[in-house]
Amino acid sequence: MVVRLNRHDEIQRTLLAALLLAGSALAPVVGLSPALAQAALPAQGGTSEPVRRFAIPAGPLDRALTAFGAQAGRQVSVETSVVRGISSPGVTGQMTAAQALSHLLDGTGLTARQTGNVVTLGRDSATIALAPVRVGGTAPRRGGRALAETATGPVRGYVAHVSNTGTKTDTPLIETAQSVSVLSRDFIVDTGAQSVSQVLAYTSGVQSQPYGFDSRYDQFMLRGFGANTYGNYRDGMRFATGSFAQFRSEPYEAERIEVFRGPTSVLYGSNNPGGLVNFVSKLPTATPTREVTMVLGNWNRFQGEFDLGGALDAQGLYRGRITGLVRDSDTQVPQTKDNRIAIAPSLTIRLGARTSLTLFGEYQKNLYPMWPYYYRSAQGLTHVRLGDPAFNALRQQQYYFGYKLEHRVNDVVTLRQNLRYGRVFFDGEFTDAGAVLGPTEIGLYSGRWRERLEGTNIDNQAQFRFHTGPVKHTLLFGVDYFRQRLDSEYGEGNDTFTTLMPRSLTHPVYGRVAIGNLTTQSHTYQTIDQVGLYGQEQLVWNRWHVLLGGREDIVATSSRNQMTGVTTTNNPRAFTGRASLLYLFDCGVAPYFSYSTSFLPTSGTTSAARGTRAFAPTRGDQYELGVKYQPHDFNGSITADVYDLHEKNVLTTDPDNVRYSIQTGEVRSRGAEIEGVMSLGNGLSAMAQYTYTEAKNMRSNTAQGKIPVAVPKNAASLFLMYTVPGGMFRDLGIGGGVRFTDKNWADMANTQHNDALTLFDVNLRKAFGPVTAQLNVNNIANRRVAICNTGNCTWSMGRMALGSIRVRW
Repeated sequence: MVVRLNRHDEIQRTLLAALLLAGSALAPVVGLSPALAQAALPAQGGTSEPVRRFAIPAGPLDRALTAFGAQAGRQVSVETSVVRGISSPGVTGQMTAAQALSHLLDGTGLTARQTGNVVTLGRDSATIALAPVRVGGTAPRRGGRALAETATGPVRGYVAHVSNTGTKTDTPLIETAQSVSVLSRDFIVDTGAQSVSQVLAYTSGVQSQPYGFDSRYDQFMLRGFGANTYGNYRDGMRFATGSFAQFRSEPYEAERIEVFRGPTSVLYGSNNPGGLVNFVSKLPTATPTREVTMVLGNWNRFQGEFDLGGALDAQGLYRGRITGLVRDSDTQVPQTKDNRIAIAPSLTIRLGARTSLTLFGEYQKNLYPMWPYYYRSAQGLTHVRLGDPAFNALRQQQYYFGYKLEHRVNDVVTLRQNLRYGRVFFDGEFTDAGAVLGPTEIGLYSGRWRERLEGTNIDNQAQFRFHTGPVKHTLLFGVDYFRQRLDSEYGEGNDTFTTLMPRSLTHPVYGRVAIGNLTTQSHTYQTIDQVGLYGQEQLVWNRWHVLLGGREDIVATSSRNQMTGVTTTNNPRAFTGRASLLYLFDCGVAPYFSYSTSFLPTSGTTSAARGTRAFAPTRGDQYELGVKYQPHDFNGSITADVYDLHEKNVLTTDPDNVRYSIQTGEVRSRGAEIEGVMSLGNGLSAMAQYTYTEAKNMRSNTAQGKIPVAVPKNAASLFLMYTVPGGMFRDLGIGGGVRFTDKNWADMANTQHNDALTLFDVNLRKAFGPVTAQLNVNNIANRRVAICNTGNCTWSMGRMALGSIRVRW
């Protein structure tokens, strides 16, 4: 359940100031009627409360409520904006929870009243609802200190209750009428995930690492559609992407990673219809964070991590945090590296009781194999590498910086502005098969991609929370801007039959290739400018939850051939929308229905015979029917859904001129998903999922009726973790998981398939006070199968063993 704070004062007409930057202005606020706040917080059962000892110092009310939740044995998930700027006198001594809460609220203008199992906070005769407060279990903890859950903050165990990825407002997941998964920090640590792709391996609706081992990118598909190109988000803002250059996110820097399935354009603009993955960064908190970790693993892995932060002054006006990682490692592709340096500082400044500014940034330097592929013969995939260690390196540097500014005008109006600017410098060199020279020999050519990628995001938001009679409203208006610049150059050498570099298929020798001069084959400069205006209304009446949203996007794209001087442009615009209905029963069951749409600009033109017309955006639409369950008697949640998703205006080969395409294609994906997650007070946590996906090319001139590449019909997984709560084995953790991926097609014609794959993972850990030792072995049986994607083939990820020592103080 969620606590809401709503004020019962006459709300004066308020004029909303225009949001700063780029001249983006938002409409003024109209007059609002008085709020009728009637939400309540359920309390623990029983009429006589036990007496407990409380020791909560005076200070900000949000911190006091967090400490109260921990000491009273209650989990508190509260929107911090409602108590921001209010101080509490604290409480010390032996008393009941109700008495302690009354002391905490002394002098705040708020009073507590308990009726049965309902606790209500009020001011004079008016009621102020606490909003989502959940009772049962213990409060989230980090390093032995209690924490409150917010939409972007830490999650205790595996079960999150609040998110803003699906609505851009802090909304309980049980009230979000679309499929959203949250992977918590604890889950990431327990699974030993070393990439975003590995984090997603236990999530419903996601095909993680669909093309086999490839450390260059975090690759994932959502509901049968590729999502890592346009659905790669960090802190609610899309990353720019090039042909090869892509912003990478380091899992150690994540507070949580969230998956939003289905069309997302109504809030985020252009995207494939499958959904997006939002990486939520670690940012400063009032609770001190002090952690250092050392990791050793197979493939000569040496890795160090640190996470340090907390209040920088006694008043808590300044909070800082810095997270970093250094890694030197080989990979399962011999003579290649997986090296990384990453550092992410952030600073939060309270500019008053109602205003906060968070500055953030990140720098990464990475070294990976550029070409992880192997030669496939008529008999199957071999172990002959196509990339040669003398010329097989992907060197990438990236940085970004930005800020998150929030100002709470009053209890109704909140203004936000999020900005980020970043760049990627990419240089990738490789060798690949160019021709078959004989029955036991192939010839290699060489190539190099160089890309410079630049991305800018600005998202301006105005949020209004108010009541009209018995109806509660959360109204959101926004104007966002996305800008991308990409300079991409490709050169090639050894590309004639006489200059190909020979490689034996029976006795290959590596590291002795003679790379010739590379000649530029293509050089383009591409730009994207996108402006979106969006609005969203969330209405709550009784137990009905209605969401209506709409967005208009205006996009300008251009591509200049730097070798010929020819520039092509396209200026599409699109309207997208979403509507949903949910009913929340007292027992925690919430059936829902939603309809949503998407769009994605498509580059290129038709043939001259068809008028050389610029392509229209692809359009997606989805119907989703589901049910969510959040039980009251234990900390867990279950989501089950079925969906029907279509993408139209898909490119397919022009039958009159095979060098061009036309937009008559259509792809359909239908499926069902069920996902359950729990964290029990007895030390048991679990995540389980099953996914059924039926994808098909409904209209295509080359693949009519065929199943898209790399989309399995069935996938399932289960991860369990048990921590001994007491006794001589206290704090000993034992866990493991199993992951199954069905066979799937390796080519568009559906003539070759990738085998089904079942993998087993194990986890052991033991805490010794502030020191935790942990062992993770993923794919313990070292099961590997050939994975091909329309001609490019590699092997699936082999066994990864990691041992770590983590110190928190």
